[in-house]
Amino acid sequence: MALPTLKLFTEWGISLNLKELKNKLWFNIFVRIAAVFAAFVLVLCLSNVTLLVRFFSLKEKRLLKEQLLAVSELDFNESSQVVKALSDINEKYNFDVEIYNRAGRILYTTHGSQMMDYFSLKNDKFVMTHEELTATKSEMLSGDIIFETAVRKFDQREYLLCRKQIGDNLFAEVRVQKQLISNSASIANEFIIVISVICLIISVVWVLNFARKFSKPIAEMNEITKDMTKLDFSRKLTVNRSDEIGQLAGSVNELSASLNTALSDLKETNARLRSDIELERQLDVMRRGFIANVSHELKTPISIISGYAEGLKLNVSPESKEEYCNTIIDESQRMNKLVLSILDLSRYESGQIPLNKESFDISSVCEDSLTRIFAGKDIETENKVPLGTLINADPLQIEQVLKSYFENAAAHTPDGGKVWTEGTVSGDTVRISVFNTGSHIDEEVMPQIWQSFFRGDKSHKRESTRFGLGLSIVTAIMKLHGSKCGVYNTDFGVCFWFDAEKSAEP
Repeated sequence: MALPTLKLFTEWGISLNLKELKNKLWFNIFVRIAAVFAAFVLVLCLSNVTLLVRFFSLKEKRLLKEQLLAVSELDFNESSQVVKALSDINEKYNFDVEIYNRAGRILYTTHGSQMMDYFSLKNDKFVMTHEELTATKSEMLSGDIIFETAVRKFDQREYLLCRKQIGDNLFAEVRVQKQLISNSASIANEFIIVISVICLIISVVWVLNFARKFSKPIAEMNEITKDMTKLDFSRKLTVNRSDEIGQLAGSVNELSASLNTALSDLKETNARLRSDIELERQLDVMRRGFIANVSHELKTPISIISGYAEGLKLNVSPESKEEYCNTIIDESQRMNKLVLSILDLSRYESGQIPLNKESFDISSVCEDSLTRIFAGKDIETENKVPLGTLINADPLQIEQVLKSYFENAAAHTPDGGKVWTEGTVSGDTVRISVFNTGSHIDEEVMPQIWQSFFRGDKSHKRESTRFGLGLSIVTAIMKLHGSKCGVYNTDFGVCFWFDAEKSAEP
């Protein structure tokens, strides 16, 4: 059967069963320290009950002896001084003092008002005799002082007294009623018990608060370290103390921050590693695709050259011989152009071609390229780049970019269509755009057109002199310049663009 839930310390909202409490650090600290306080209060109370009367008796014994010695030093020829001294002792210590002779006649006493009455009469008609006490216990002290515990005959009250002979015919006695000592001890004992209980209650509350405050940061450390085992380093300790617990909290925060940094670095490293692996995989795929495309592009011309060469070797008719030779020359030139394009792409991508930047008018380059590439074609051209638009770039490489864009536009612009260029300036950047009318490029295909050997026409017709390397070369050149390039569809066709650094020269 489960232990019942204990509603404890509701000011903290704690509701735990006993088994759970035993596992709480603050509860164990509270129980141990509270037990020490309770034991201390218990020992104090027991000590008061058993030893306080004895302690008071020993103290009174010492005071009785001291006052008796003081009385023995008095000059009994000076009655006024004697009366004053004895009265002071009685008022201060509540001791009864009697001075009597060998016959037991009392000469001075502080008992009631007898002494004052006696000295006011100034005669011997009023005679006081020494009270008779029966000793139950007697002890000889230093200085010929006798200490006794005695009982008065007529009322059986117990007294503690010290007696001493102070002259040839005088005796002095200082006594106190033992019941007064017991009463004083009892009152003191009750007071101490009440104070002890109050202190115990206060100490229990204080110990509970101390235990909670002491264990709270440790409990938080425990929770945070559990989160750290789950690789959660978001929580921090807020312990405003400079002792060992505060230093430990600071160390835990530093450890959490260090582990968080290390984990972040590890994640970044893993991400970079995955990215590198993915890039390596993509490069491998591209390499395989590149080899396959090159093999495909070379396979046909090599087969044609081989076949036509064998025909020449077999002495074909003179009419066919010239055709065979022209075909071999055409295919050889095609293969040479492909190899040169591959070499150019490789040199641009590897950075082997030096970048010789200079300031030049991009409008003139656009005009020359348009005139040269579209000569004899049924395509309208227009250069809208303002004359005097200066850029800082490598002229030969930028001309290669324009050549690739214009050749691509010429291949996809229908007869009667139009190709034109525009130039816009934005800050320190000049954007050159090449527009052509015609069909759009599928959005899914756009990222692929920049890859090597990609051609929009799927037929791969033999009469085409394009190998799908032009836009790859454009990408490599722009990367070499640290600039951007791109493509988007327009309402009437397609636009290819690239950015260049604006020249500050006039």
